[in-house]
Amino acid sequence: FWRKGTASPACPDANRRPKSEARQMAPWQGGAGKGGVGGWQAFNGDWRTQDQGQAQSQQGWPGQQAQAAKPAPANTAASGVIVPASTSISRSPPIVVGPCANNPTVSNIVKGSYTASGENHGKPVYKKDIAGGTVSVLIYFWDDRDGPSFSGWWFGPKVGGDQVWAYSENKESQLPPPDNWKVPWDGAIDPSFKLQYGNVPQAAKPGSGAVVQGRMSHMVQPSNYMNERMRQQEELKKKQEEREQQAMARQAELKKKREDEENKRKEQAAALAVRKAIQKVRTANPDNYDDLRAQLEEAQANNLEAMGAQAEKVSAEAEQALEHAQKRIDEINEKRINEEKRKIELEQKRKEDAEKIEQFVADSKSETSSLQDKVKEAEESAKQLDEAESESSPDKMFAAAEATEKSIESVMEEVQKTRKNIIEKQKEFGDSEAIRKVRRDIVEMTTKLAQGARSLEKLLATVKSAREKAAGKAAALEKLGRRKIEFEKYDKDKDGKLSRKEVEAYCKAVLNYVLPNDAMDSIVNKLEPITYDKFRSLHQRSFIAKSEILAREARAEEEAKEKAIQDKKDAVKAILAEGEEALKSAMTSENDAEAKARPLIKESDLGADEIKEAADAVDELVGSINTNLEVYAEKLKQAKEACLESAELKDFEKKDVTRLDAQEAKIKARLTKINAATKLAREKAARKAFAEIDSKRADAVTAIRAKMTEESKNAAQFFESINGGSALSKEKFAQFVKELEGMPALAEGIPEKLFEHIAGDATEIDQARFSEMVRLYYKVVKATVLSEEHSIKSKTVRRLELGEVLEAMEAPKKDEASGVQRVRCHAVQDDADGWVTLAGNQGTAFLEPGGNFYSCVKETLLTDGLSVQDSKTVRRLAKGEVLEVLEFPKKDAAADVKRIKGKAKLDGAIGWTTVASSSGTAFLEPC
Repeated sequence: FWRKGTASPACPDANRRPKSEARQMAPWQGGAGKGGVGGWQAFNGDWRTQDQGQAQSQQGWPGQQAQAAKPAPANTAASGVIVPASTSISRSPPIVVGPCANNPTVSNIVKGSYTASGENHGKPVYKKDIAGGTVSVLIYFWDDRDGPSFSGWWFGPKVGGDQVWAYSENKESQLPPPDNWKVPWDGAIDPSFKLQYGNVPQAAKPGSGAVVQGRMSHMVQPSNYMNERMRQQEELKKKQEEREQQAMARQAELKKKREDEENKRKEQAAALAVRKAIQKVRTANPDNYDDLRAQLEEAQANNLEAMGAQAEKVSAEAEQALEHAQKRIDEINEKRINEEKRKIELEQKRKEDAEKIEQFVADSKSETSSLQDKVKEAEESAKQLDEAESESSPDKMFAAAEATEKSIESVMEEVQKTRKNIIEKQKEFGDSEAIRKVRRDIVEMTTKLAQGARSLEKLLATVKSAREKAAGKAAALEKLGRRKIEFEKYDKDKDGKLSRKEVEAYCKAVLNYVLPNDAMDSIVNKLEPITYDKFRSLHQRSFIAKSEILAREARAEEEAKEKAIQDKKDAVKAILAEGEEALKSAMTSENDAEAKARPLIKESDLGADEIKEAADAVDELVGSINTNLEVYAEKLKQAKEACLESAELKDFEKKDVTRLDAQEAKIKARLTKINAATKLAREKAARKAFAEIDSKRADAVTAIRAKMTEESKNAAQFFESINGGSALSKEKFAQFVKELEGMPALAEGIPEKLFEHIAGDATEIDQARFSEMVRLYYKVVKATVLSEEHSIKSKTVRRLELGEVLEAMEAPKKDEASGVQRVRCHAVQDDADGWVTLAGNQGTAFLEPGGNFYSCVKETLLTDGLSVQDSKTVRRLAKGEVLEVLEFPKKDAAADVKRIKGKAKLDGAIGWTTVASSSGTAFLEPC
């Protein structure tokens, strides 16, 4: 009896009727029909048999004929029973369900009397009054929200449930239909299965399950029925009259509305005609303004009455348009007057400019002609100066040339100024017609002035040359005179020639230098006798001899200086060569270090000790590299200091240092990678060493726990049995581990390392540390309970939810009564203690070992304290790392987060880390 292909339709809004189904009808409208089993019909809220209804109909109920004349309502059921469109629970009739001949099982469940108990999807829900056993039987309606094939009336134990017993496809009936039911729900219609509406007959005893068959003769007479029916008829008549009055009022209102719309249309048409005339006025010009204004006034007169209520508004628009148009016409007229006035002024200005230009051209021609005459005069003066050159003395020639030069410069300045003024004045007049007429004359004048200026420039150059030539002659004559005086000054014996002694005195006084004897002998021998004619040659030879001697001395000094500089450079090169040799040694060691470090970078099967030995070898080479780099740095410093001591060696070392620095940078870069590889290798070795010894710890813990379980002892009891309760030294612990049953064989020295791994900085393992080592956690994999005692029937402490973590306080013990293993635990969530079953009799596991490991799902920090703000970072936790919990979550109130203390399985690092941020971002998850 289950509906196939459904998904257990839920009905959270089972008692809420949709608005679309809230149609209202007169209460319990009656009518003739088959009446179903028992022939019950509805008459004004009371239920009677079909025979009683027919008899009353023959006698003529008040208003019955009027009702019969109306067509059957739209909600008439397929069986012919007329039911109300909206039925409240209080007015829903009781129902009696008869037996089902084709299906005795369903018949025994559903037969009996039913009463309305609620609503679902806008229709009543019926519940069986006397149910057999503990099964609840309901009749309810389901709409087409799950599809049309599931819409209709159903028998079932739950509204919208998957288990059903019978189904009717009648979707229109507001009450469960009396027939046409499918039993079972997906079978054929069972004609023997009937429903009757009305009160349960007195003959049916409660709990008997008897089915009422045949017609029911019991009838309840209506109270005050006649009065009620008459009241209803009056109300209906009154409502009909109200509706007719409302219809007439609506017709009148529509007629008035149409008339108003027609009047409004006529007003708008008249207003539009006037507004078209207004629009023309708005675009009027002085030529058509009067005509357009007359047209507007005519349009206003013709449409004044037709505009009705809009007449005032349109008239205001017309007045405004006329006012604006008149203003615009006045502006246009004023603009025309101003334009005429401007034209007259322009013509007057043109005439004045023409007169000014005519006067300007006349003045410029006169001035140009005058300047041309001056240019000719200057040319004549220059020509006379050239002719007098051979006859005049240098001083007179110089004075005449200087005067002529000044005269030419004055004329040239005047020419250039006049030409510039003409050009500027032409620009001032602009591009008027008058200036265009005289442009040829102006160009001719400026051209003549330009030619005159060029001619004056040539004359000026000629005159300057003559002046300079005259000045040169005068200076030469003056120099010859001074030389004669100077010769006579050093010719002490006045014999007209200079002796060797006199030459030596001349050289000492004039050259301020005493020539060596060989140089002096050479000059005197070549020029002897040294008369006035040879005095200039003496002067030249003496200066040349002095220069040659000084040059030789300078060359010797420069060579000595260069040799000293070269010696310093050689010393710097030697220092740099020593530094370069140190770099070469560093590169050789670096190559060896890279070769040894390469296997450390790659994944390999090397053990922790082997990795450490290889890393030590690389570090030794790295030390040698660093030593050589230090040597290079020292040599480089020495070379730079040597260069700074001498200005000639400034930046001398840069060329070689740049090359060596590039080599050093390359070495350092490679060295950084080698150091990083060595660091990673050592970390890898540390992790491997930790993992290796931690696996031995796990083996030891497994063996110890197995022994504890075997002996049914907890950690404290087992520790008491090892060494009488005393702390274990390294030797005692090593002996205990070697003799531990189930412990794999350990290599030499491993027990001692295992002791150091567990004890840490301590020298002994006390009971607390031993208990921490063998601590066992369980996680709840299926919800169960925490009990006070070992017995499974003991009082419950609280319920344990999925995922909770428990710490085992004792070894598991068997509950003899139930045959299950139970263990005493401590809940880390709230410190509750009690006993929990490990697994049920059928193998269902409630607890599994674990729960004390967390996996990092987002990179975070491992710190040395609970407080996020006050603690320091131990290291970063990478995604995927696993932490063994040492202390379960505690809240950091300042940061509003929960944090755990744990030990990283990767390298044994211990610290606190955040489980999830205050915004909900997870960093750790149980694994």
